[in-house]
Amino acid sequence: MLTMQKIDFHFNVPNRLRYACLVARTVYKRGLTLAFWTSDAERLRNFDQLLWSFDDLAFLPHVRANAAHADETPILLSTDLSELKGDVLVLLDDHLPESWKTDFERFGRIIDVVSTDPSELKLSRDRYRAYKAEGVELAAYDRRH
Repeated sequence: MLTMQKIDFHFNVPNRLRYACLVARTVYKRGLTLAFWTSDAERLRNFDQLLWSFDDLAFLPHVRANAAHADETPILLSTDLSELKGDVLVLLDDHLPESWKTDFERFGRIIDVVSTDPSELKLSRDRYRAYKAEGVELAAYDRRH
């Protein structure tokens, strides 16, 4: 069994990246650090842009994990999971990275965000089965509004 804490599945999310911004705002307000990972460079770029614009009243300080000020910034983004650290890891990818079993152990909490897109739902079930097979504690939260 892995030593990481449980993985929270947030599913039936209408817009994955917008929802991730809401998670970022909530967790940041609690004084915790966050890391956002996807292997999809375009998805990460879109998420980066959305963090700047989704809420005119919220400032969410974020940088790429390999940026000069990454050690002083509470929200990190990367396509390379090994670069990331923080209290909470938010997964925005359709697949698990090969090194997930060891990389995930660096985080106290992990949130896997799943939209309502049928192909994304199918892939999320594969991730769920992989977690379950390793004995990871799972919690599922239906975010349908």
